[in-house]
Amino acid sequence: MKRTMQDYIQESADTCRRLLEDDALCAPVVDLCRQKKPETIWLVASGSSYNACVCAQPYMERWMDSKVELMTPFTVLYYTPAIREDDLVLVITQSGLSTNAIAVLDSLQDRENVICLTGNRESDVKDHTACVLEYGVGEELVGYVTKGVSTLCLYLMRVAQILADRPLEEFYTALETFRHTVTTTEGFVKRHFRALSSMQTVYCLGAKNSAGVAMEAALKIGETVHVPAFFYEAEEFIHGPNLQLTPNYTMFFFDSNDRASHRIQAIWESACLISDRAYLITMDPDRKDQDNVLFMDPAVSPLFTSFAALPFAQLVSAEISGVLHSTMQHPLLKQFKEHTSAKTENFVNYDGDEA
Repeated sequence: MKRTMQDYIQESADTCRRLLEDDALCAPVVDLCRQKKPETIWLVASGSSYNACVCAQPYMERWMDSKVELMTPFTVLYYTPAIREDDLVLVITQSGLSTNAIAVLDSLQDRENVICLTGNRESDVKDHTACVLEYGVGEELVGYVTKGVSTLCLYLMRVAQILADRPLEEFYTALETFRHTVTTTEGFVKRHFRALSSMQTVYCLGAKNSAGVAMEAALKIGETVHVPAFFYEAEEFIHGPNLQLTPNYTMFFFDSNDRASHRIQAIWESACLISDRAYLITMDPDRKDQDNVLFMDPAVSPLFTSFAALPFAQLVSAEISGVLHSTMQHPLLKQFKEHTSAKTENFVNYDGDEA
């Protein structure tokens, strides 16, 4: 039977739990950090992998001695950053077939301390770098990746946790919140089905601790539901983008669950004056029983906000695109891909979404 996004979302918590129970997958990166003590760790990724890095970055920055810089492969290739000799570069591609990640690996052949993190170490990347590591996602055949995003986010945070010798308890709490988000989102989609199944233009808003999940929500909704979906920091949203709002707009406000929460919630309340399609995803118990709110429980450190909220972004995209059958691509997109491909010739599209 063909696997779905929902199948992989349901598997995510167990896959992540295995990361918490075994340090072996993180060990090579941890060991290299301990040996080299890099001034900067460069995370190089695209798409959902990039968003997973944004989700993990607040925790990494809080607890690691190294600076954590995030760049796309395009930026690395064409606007070469000042990578020092002892810096650590993590080039990330879940499929191991992304042409831009492979191009970066080729460009860094003469450097030490370059690691490719992937979901499949036997993929094409193995021919382009000396060190290829799997981050524990296992098989995920749906192109609209979900399990890979959550697993990569937790993997990077686990590296930081081990290096900083932080307690694991808060990770297990975050995983409990993650499971709760899966369950409550399923009911949320049913309650708001009419509005969610008629989305036209979507804004996904957040702040530093919730930027990663807001970015992933915009990406997933755009690529599956096939409507324009944009990410903005919540405050930047009210400096221009909000001027086009009408009652037809959909807005997802991902609360940062920190001292910026009051401002995000105030902007959300203002958005509710225009549209009934303004939603808040939060750990604030004072908002628990409000209709347009997805309440995440138990509360966890704000540094885990994006990780705990990821299932909401994923399930809204999966459930709505599934019932609308909206993932089918325009026939001309085939020509686009033939002219400018993002994957190697070994890529297999299991989604059946090409006309």
